[in-house]
Amino acid sequence: MLKSWFARRAAPPADELPVDFGNRTDYLFLPEHYSAKRQLYPSTFLKALLAGLVTAEVVLLANVFGQVPASVTLSGLVAGFYFSLMGFKLWVICYSFQDRPLDFTRDELAALDPAELPVYSILIPLKDEAAVIPQIISAMTDIDYPPDKLDIIITLEESDRPTRQAIALADPPRHFRSLILPDTGPKTKPKALNVAFPQTRGEYLVIYDAEIVPDPDQLKKAVLAFRQHPHIACLQTRLDHYNARQSLITKLFNAEFAFYYGVFLPGLQRLGVPLPLSGHSTHFRRSALARIGAWDPYNVTEDCDVGLRLRRLGYRTGMLASTSLEEATGTIGAWLRQRSRWMKGFVQTSLVHLRQPQLLRRQIGGWRHFIGFLMTVPGTVAINLANLVNWLLLGAWLLWQPPFIQALFPRAVLYVAMVSFVLGNLIFTYLTLAEVFRQQRYYLVKYCLLVPVYWVLLAVASTRACLQMITRPHHWEKTGHGSHLPAAAPAPAPRLVPADEPARLAEEVNA
Repeated sequence: MLKSWFARRAAPPADELPVDFGNRTDYLFLPEHYSAKRQLYPSTFLKALLAGLVTAEVVLLANVFGQVPASVTLSGLVAGFYFSLMGFKLWVICYSFQDRPLDFTRDELAALDPAELPVYSILIPLKDEAAVIPQIISAMTDIDYPPDKLDIIITLEESDRPTRQAIALADPPRHFRSLILPDTGPKTKPKALNVAFPQTRGEYLVIYDAEIVPDPDQLKKAVLAFRQHPHIACLQTRLDHYNARQSLITKLFNAEFAFYYGVFLPGLQRLGVPLPLSGHSTHFRRSALARIGAWDPYNVTEDCDVGLRLRRLGYRTGMLASTSLEEATGTIGAWLRQRSRWMKGFVQTSLVHLRQPQLLRRQIGGWRHFIGFLMTVPGTVAINLANLVNWLLLGAWLLWQPPFIQALFPRAVLYVAMVSFVLGNLIFTYLTLAEVFRQQRYYLVKYCLLVPVYWVLLAVASTRACLQMITRPHHWEKTGHGSHLPAAAPAPAPRLVPADEPARLAEEVNA
């Protein structure tokens, strides 16, 4: 009876998402159950209760039959999780060397007939980005694609007068369109994308953030990849930083990206595990996005959620041999805010898609891919939280040797934990160093020795994200851009934006 009560409150299992592109209230085109708009459902509590009961039963059995204290059993479960995650990551890395990203020669790109190229939509969501407007317009005009086949839409907040004035001053080409967003919540990037999505004209679509500088031939490569691989609905490019030398945090950030996009993400793709996509420079078939209901405006890591929804409906993601350069956050504070948002989005995505775990397992291809998702998305947050606790315990033991810490780690648990701690840190520090060296970023090699310190920051960011899930679940912590730019000379006075410009720009877009 209880099971049927919860089932009535859960969305019915379906392989198709019923979408409503007419919703102009909050631009949520998905059914609410498939969105992070509401964090918890009765079925969520039921699954959490069942997980708690299973854990309690394991603890009880260990205590009754093995005389193992509950605290030791929990410590052993955590040590086992560490060891399992280390094995999973090594497995992924082994597969990363068995495949190459989709690439094309200059002759293949030159052979494309400009008249037969499809219209390509580019969405550029902006907020408080006046400083980098010249850079993004320059990057977009440098793209090697016929301007009459480009559909570039810049989304702008009505209250963001400095960015609107900077665009007016830059005077972009005619194939750029500006779209003033309605003053409705949630104030997130995916909401801005959903406002623009129905107005896109392209067969294919890509998002570029304010500071992005993509390879000029990236769109042509994507067209060829989509044409030659009809089963692929999404293409993930490689991300890199143009300001890696700016500070210590940008160097560590760049080393992380070198490992993630050079080794880990290709391994996930080769294994068929759903990819946590990046928030920009990811190319889509527009028809696939329409089928999954575009983005979830309430998910602050909408890219991760989209990758999973595409996979659930049978689409595949490919890796494209093309790079987009972005700005690495230059201070620890900015990095923590950005990474907290990413980890909060991982929690949101996990809560949404684990509402029906059996359906998720079936749709993404079985147990192997389901476990891969658990290790990659919720597992990332869980391991960061566990890291913070274990490092605090280690610090307390080194300083004071309290007996209760020693009691948590009897010999068997201690051996497993020490293998994961010592071997795991050494292996992944070395692999990061090796990948940086392979990419000839020699100036980063010595900084890779500080990677464990970077993991401490990840633990802090994940803890902050979990706290925000309670206090501000849908708050979008905006990442500022332009810190890498030199101090600008005094600019000419910008053209004042007329009061009726939002309405005029809206008419231009609708025309």
